[in-house]
Amino acid sequence: MIDADEAARLARLQARDGIEAGLARRMLAAQTSRTQRLAIADDVIRNDGTPEALAAQVAALDRLYRRLAAT
Repeated sequence: MIDADEAARLARLQARDGIEAGLARRMLAAQTSRTQRLAIADDVIRNDGTPEALAAQVAALDRLYRRLAAT
């Protein structure tokens, strides 16, 4: 699961869709809650830092799953 805090998700949704904050909040509220998603996720990648930090997390999970697939 890719995760970011609500403020970041709200800002990205507004920027991506060119919508106002109220609509963006309603759209996020209609989704499964962050708590529920985190509870069932096997892996969580935090997307609230730099692009380099995100890439490092993706690379680490890639290495892990490649090792698991090889055994």
